[in-house]
Amino acid sequence: MGAKARVHIVDGRETTVAEMAEALGMKRQALYSLMCHKKCGLQTAVYLIRENLAMNGQGKAGRWMVDGRWMTIRQAAEMLGVDRLRVYQWMRRHRQPDGSLGPLSEAVAAFREGRVKHGTGHPYAQHRVGHKTMTTIEAAERLGVSVNAVRMHMHKHKCSLAATIRHYEKRKMQKAEKDILKILLGG
Repeated sequence: MGAKARVHIVDGRETTVAEMAEALGMKRQALYSLMCHKKCGLQTAVYLIRENLAMNGQGKAGRWMVDGRWMTIRQAAEMLGVDRLRVYQWMRRHRQPDGSLGPLSEAVAAFREGRVKHGTGHPYAQHRVGHKTMTTIEAAERLGVSVNAVRMHMHKHKCSLAATIRHYEKRKMQKAEKDILKILLGG
């Protein structure tokens, strides 16, 4: 049977080392080691971790209070089910008056309320091919190659989508001729 956990006062409330470690998203033993190494109490250790003054370069991620828990941008992104970079970009675009990043709690609220729009980028570029227009995606589907192959050919040869389509159709025709000759010659 284990011993009863010692209660500490942190941020004005009673808590144990295990509870604080869970709230900070770290291991209990790491928190104990920090308290022993710095010869300080739990409140000071928690302050050092929150201000990134401890953990010997390992706990560099900033921590913000969100829903009563201290968490990093990565933890918040995992909780929301979005990419960490999207949360960080929202915080960067909504800076505080002093120039620091916007609060993580506001970013989490924005994602939860649906104020962050998904896929609001530019519409696909329309290229003129003959008498109609099409995107590189439509051309790639029509040609049976990847979109990346079409775009790379356009970039590498500095040509239009129409010229790229002619190139791939010519290649397809040459391959078909080769296959027919191979069949006729019995090879």
